[in-house]
Amino acid sequence: MEWNRPYGRAAIVTLMVLGTLFLHYFTFRDIRYYHAVFRMLFYVPLILGAFWFGIKGSLAVCIGVVALYAPYLFRDWNGLSANEFDRLLEGVLFVVISVILGLLVEKERKGTQALLEARSLAAVGKAVTEIAHDMKTPLMAIGGFVTQVARGLPEKEANRKKLEIVVDETSRLERMVKSMLEFGRPVELEVSNIDPNKGVREVLDLVAGSAEKGGITLHADLDPELPLVMADNHKVNRVFLNLVSNAVQATEEGGDVWVTTRPEKGKVVFQVKDNGCGIQEGHEESVFHPFFTTKKSGTGLGLGIAKKIVEAHGGEISFRPNRDRGVTFTVKLPPNAIDSLQQNKKR
Repeated sequence: MEWNRPYGRAAIVTLMVLGTLFLHYFTFRDIRYYHAVFRMLFYVPLILGAFWFGIKGSLAVCIGVVALYAPYLFRDWNGLSANEFDRLLEGVLFVVISVILGLLVEKERKGTQALLEARSLAAVGKAVTEIAHDMKTPLMAIGGFVTQVARGLPEKEANRKKLEIVVDETSRLERMVKSMLEFGRPVELEVSNIDPNKGVREVLDLVAGSAEKGGITLHADLDPELPLVMADNHKVNRVFLNLVSNAVQATEEGGDVWVTTRPEKGKVVFQVKDNGCGIQEGHEESVFHPFFTTKKSGTGLGLGIAKKIVEAHGGEISFRPNRDRGVTFTVKLPPNAIDSLQQNKKR
């Protein structure tokens, strides 16, 4: 058995709990000093369970210890004496410590994971920027020269069509390089008081043509009492456009896309729901990662850039699968987004 694996660690914790219980049950009850020491030994598997398995591990150890130790505690119960009351208080303290310890470990894990993810994205952004800078000039040269050559050929020339394909693909690569450069740079905001509903209407007007062409019905439910948001109008609208466009592209003919806005707990919520193909199992953690895409012509940077924009405003972006089919993306922005961001930085 490999003790550094999860099942090996679980076996270690279990053996510690059972060993300590064995000492309790097979040591004379009159030797109270020994039993006081044995009760302290229960904290060793508790700490290991919490550090190895988080809140689930600490609660599992706590429940196991309480359930298996209770028969020993109440075997010779003769009323609530001072000694029995002391042991009951120790039991309550053990439960409280197990919950607190588990929650602290979970919080530390999430913080560490967020830090590692931020460092990883920063490294990826730096590498992407360097690659994009190196690619930008050659692509512009290729596109310019090929365009000139194509214009000099007759329209019916077979090679002209091939060159036009080269021009189109070069343009696509240039757009990808532009997205790569944008992903690698810090988000710079030009803020003002904006009406999110106005931005959503503009986005719906832009997407309406492609939605109608694909046989998809757009539904809008915009709260008229939505407060203004201190944000970058262009960048926030870009997030809206990315999410709505993705929903339309993921939805088959005859499908629906719902766009809603509402205030919620002091925040402005923008939500896009579709009944399309949804997100494949196993891809959930990669949705916002750079270059992850299931589209044939996608760059995989749209959602990553959207996440950077939302977080630069002090907001949150998330998604969840729908019960029937499709997925729902949610963006939450504080009304005074920039002040909120500055307060988070001060903390």
